Amino acid sequence: MRNTTPPTNPQKYPFRKSFRLAILLATVTMLRSAAAYSQSASATPPAPAPAIVKEQWSPAPTLHTLDPKYASESAVIILDKRRLEYVDEEKNNLAVYKTLHKIIRVNDDNGIESYNRVYLGVTDNSDIVDIRARTILPNGKIIEVDKSNIKDLKEDDGNMYKIFAMEGLEKGCELEYYYTFKRPASYFGREVLQGRNPVLDSRLEIFAPERLIFETRGYNYTAGHTDTILNNKRIISTEQENIPGVEQEKYAAYDANLRRLEYKLAYNTANNKNERLFTWNELAKRMYSIYTSYTGKELDKIDNLISDRKWDRLGSEREKIIAVENYLKKNIATREDINTEDAENIEKILKNRIASYRGIVRLYGAVFDKLGIGHQFGLTCNRNESLIDKSFENWNNLDNPVIYFPASKKLLAPTSLDSRYPWINPLWGASNALFCKSTTIGNFTTAFAEIRTVPLEDYTQTFNNIESGVQFNTGLDTVLVDMKQIYGGYSAAYYRAGFTFSSEDERHRLLKDLVKFGTNSESIVSSEVENADFESYSDNKPFILHASVKASELMERAGKKILLKIGDIIGPQTEMYQEKARQFPMSLAYPHLEDRKIRLTVPEGYTVKNLDDLNIKNVFTDNGEPTMGFTSSYTQQGNVVEIHVLEEYRKIFYPLSQYEDFRKIINASADFNKVVLVLEKK
Repeated sequence: MRNTTPPTNPQKYPFRKSFRLAILLATVTMLRSAAAYSQSASATPPAPAPAIVKEQWSPAPTLHTLDPKYASESAVIILDKRRLEYVDEEKNNLAVYKTLHKIIRVNDDNGIESYNRVYLGVTDNSDIVDIRARTILPNGKIIEVDKSNIKDLKEDDGNMYKIFAMEGLEKGCELEYYYTFKRPASYFGREVLQGRNPVLDSRLEIFAPERLIFETRGYNYTAGHTDTILNNKRIISTEQENIPGVEQEKYAAYDANLRRLEYKLAYNTANNKNERLFTWNELAKRMYSIYTSYTGKELDKIDNLISDRKWDRLGSEREKIIAVENYLKKNIATREDINTEDAENIEKILKNRIASYRGIVRLYGAVFDKLGIGHQFGLTCNRNESLIDKSFENWNNLDNPVIYFPASKKLLAPTSLDSRYPWINPLWGASNALFCKSTTIGNFTTAFAEIRTVPLEDYTQTFNNIESGVQFNTGLDTVLVDMKQIYGGYSAAYYRAGFTFSSEDERHRLLKDLVKFGTNSESIVSSEVENADFESYSDNKPFILHASVKASELMERAGKKILLKIGDIIGPQTEMYQEKARQFPMSLAYPHLEDRKIRLTVPEGYTVKNLDDLNIKNVFTDNGEPTMGFTSSYTQQGNVVEIHVLEEYRKIFYPLSQYEDFRKIINASADFNKVVLVLEKK
């Protein structure tokens, strides 16, 4: 199987901001109602907020004594302490002050490189309430960092961060820092407690006015917490000791498998102590209200659009859905970073041809309503990062809007330009999603939430196939390859996007990379691409690259013998060898097939001495059904050798107990990639 790119380390940015569509659903009205949740129902103004807790560190720090088992670790996190303090402010507003306090031992150069810069979760110095940092050297010397050393950094992802450099780091030293910064209150959150380095002492505290009751839930570990009241503040505390460091692994959902604690505001005893706040049903009602409320002028524009495009004359529901999606994605720019009224108003969207995420979903909903197409609005998460827990309503985990069509049981992703009905980003599927199911009582229609799993398309519909004809030129000094790379289903989205949204130079580089993948050569005689347009996606017409290539790189001479690197035709393959025990179960982006057919024409007067090296078989069955496997074989007729290589993964998730079988199948593919055929004269 092809190589994959590992995710980023979540410990790098402990308070990293990210887009959450569910929270952007919060209109001004919603924010005000949320503030009302946090305030007392009493007409008496709240008392002035007490001062926040000020973090402290030891006035005379010394190096900690660590267990010798940690000597081989690049770094050890001795203390990871986090605090969120909710404070009442003027005008019924609630703010939160976040504090992070860490003590870290660095043991080698990798540890020093990892922690020589501290990333702050702020973009404005005025947000920083308190900050201190120091280095404790092995000889006892203490170096305190000047606060003026805070700098701006723009990362590759476009996000801006505040950083400061730790001074004087050397092997065996400890660095300590803490900072507190202010943020508008969020009623949901997630703290990732685990990363590549072991954590000896992890603590999380949530301080809030006594009336506010937060709930917490641990994932990938058993979490407990204490809930106490002190000086009119409710304090929730949780602590973990000796959290092991975990390395990234191939074919693992690293972020989703890390220990994390999620929290949410559940009750406000000042209003109604028995009324649960921010439930899934409440979110569904808000979504439904936003997405299904239109003005008369907006509906007039929708009528005109449908009439102009003649969508109402199309025969089937499927044809209408496909036509609407193709038109809107080609003609309306959709951006997540705008949040103006014009970007949500259907009249202005159709005029200006630009929409926010909320605006484009409203537009789709209005069109489908007018066309009489039954649909449900939904929100999904990225399963490699989080999950939607039916019994714990963390709205922050809902990222991605989808529209579900009950008649076909298929999905459309309105904000994803590189997908088409019924294909969505596969990481949004095979996991729970929230859907709005409408219900009518009298003349009033609203919605309630239904949490259910989003299925992906059948594994047979996604494939990375190769059809290659291989022969030698008359001089027997180069290999001529007539190749087709054929991508269908989820696999095709990347290549369609590459050839649709890229410049001419970028398309040329992508074409060369694809050709080189299956030939080791950039000597392209001719090439053509079929079905690169997204209009082909709904029917799953495969993206096809057809090229003729001169590939002297595939052969070598060894005296009178010809060595043919036939395994390179399937391209570089992932290998799985690791000294440490596997930590996480296996997870793929999507189930799929990789079917490769190679037709080798042996030169006249030559024979292949080691054809049996092509025979490799490793298939795993679960309850009598094959779930993954690699099989390669050949047949020969005359001077033509037909080679068939089939690799398949019928599931997305494979348990840790099947790791050895999974590894053997992955490595079988890599073993075939290394096969070199020996051709000798008869």
